[in-house]
Amino acid sequence: MKKLVQFKQEKILYWCYRLILVMGFVLIIGINASPIIALADNGNTIVHITATGKCYHREGCYHLRSDYEITLYEAVVVHGYNPCEDCNPPIYDGPEPLHEKMEKSEGGNLSTKNQSTKINKQTSESANVQKSTDDEKKENPVVIAVVWVIIGAIAWGTVVSIVSSARDTYKKAKELSQKRKLEKEQFEKERQKYYEMYANKDPLYFVEIPEGSFIRDGYPCTDDVNRGVYGEYTAYVASKRPRVMHLKQNCGSANLVPVNYVLACNLQHCKRCAVKRNANLPKIAWYVKYQEITNIKKKYGIP
Repeated sequence: MKKLVQFKQEKILYWCYRLILVMGFVLIIGINASPIIALADNGNTIVHITATGKCYHREGCYHLRSDYEITLYEAVVVHGYNPCEDCNPPIYDGPEPLHEKMEKSEGGNLSTKNQSTKINKQTSESANVQKSTDDEKKENPVVIAVVWVIIGAIAWGTVVSIVSSARDTYKKAKELSQKRKLEKEQFEKERQKYYEMYANKDPLYFVEIPEGSFIRDGYPCTDDVNRGVYGEYTAYVASKRPRVMHLKQNCGSANLVPVNYVLACNLQHCKRCAVKRNANLPKIAWYVKYQEITNIKKKYGIP
């Protein structure tokens, strides 16, 4: 039972370790993949502006006193907003050159001169951001590929381990089933054998009981009350921690109590009252056989 509990605990720790390992690699992917989120955008992203400001912001920027949502395209192309330098919102990266779209914008918040200067600055920044993004896109797939290869190897190892574990479990279950089947067949075979031998018969019928001996309360006895409560099968042992068997109650120790010889025969015999009288020790071979037959009938449910 202890081995089974220990095996289950080790198995739980094993799978927890694998789960933590996989989660760690997923975290690594997230960290490596985060730079791939480009600052450039095609204009569909929602950004935030204020009623009087000249910049567009990310949600939650501390510059937002009044908050209006518009698309990045509207903020840059239509209204001519510049990106906030503090919250670093996405940069517009449409299919046409940025300065041309800015020149076509209506209702811009900047004057024509300032707008032209900011358009050139924003175009330069957009080009630099896009170049940086392109460089990251060129580098990051290598990192991602390596990470995915590692995760694939771990996943493959996990699958192989699961399949191997399932195969071993199935094999053990099959062997156990076969073992139980053989044990059941053997049990039925032995039961049939003993049933034919002992059914509806008293175990005493199969033993040779010594003259004057009989079974009382499950133990062998004789009517010789002068020898003790069990007759010739009476022995004496210490009331606490019995180690020596005596045949006389008044031998040595004053705290001897009577027991059946069957219960005391395997103890060390007293050198004064038992060893010298070995020839007169009761014979219990018949009782041993009687007990064997009784236990067989009980085990196999034989009437």
